[in-house]
Amino acid sequence: MKKVSAAIWTKLLVHSPVFSTAEVAESAGVTLSNASRDLATLEKTGIVTRVRRGLWAVPQQPDFSPYAVVPHLFGSPEGAYVSLLTALGLHGVIEQIPRVIQIMTHSWRPTLRTPVGTYEFHLLQSRLFGGYEPYDRAWSFDLATPEKALFDTLYLSTRKDRRFAHLPEIELPDDFSEGVVEAWVSKIDHAVLRTAVAKRWSRLRLA
Repeated sequence: MKKVSAAIWTKLLVHSPVFSTAEVAESAGVTLSNASRDLATLEKTGIVTRVRRGLWAVPQQPDFSPYAVVPHLFGSPEGAYVSLLTALGLHGVIEQIPRVIQIMTHSWRPTLRTPVGTYEFHLLQSRLFGGYEPYDRAWSFDLATPEKALFDTLYLSTRKDRRFAHLPEIELPDDFSEGVVEAWVSKIDHAVLRTAVAKRWSRLRLA
């Protein structure tokens, strides 16, 4: 029964902090079941960590971050980007970055709790989807701009569950564009909701 070679493991563990069972099987020329078995063995020794079915991480790898998992959670053509308080924290708009990584998606998904991080998904209609850029480190993921992250937060704060109704103290950067936020507000097709978001934005600007 063919096993994954030491050379393949070295390549994956050193250069790829997050990878799939399928990638291991393809690189090693083994079946998915064999790759899965070998990964399960490595998991018992603490070398790799199972993020979810078919997806693995190496938290001890110097370049690893819970954010490195984000691009692997969605397959093409579905897009997703980190936003809300998570993005505001990464941009320095709020002081504290939430422990939960908040992600905007096209389709509803339950919160994913893993050994390396918790990922919270929020549904956004297609006309309001966008306003993000690649956030490049040793790994890359899509991150909302400060303006879009704030808009997304205000938008969700007016929904039925009133999520984000109480925001932490916000410090807008000097190059923050109020016009960009207002342009996104204008894209809301529901008049009542658009008015509610506009009022929330106005109160925030005057605070």
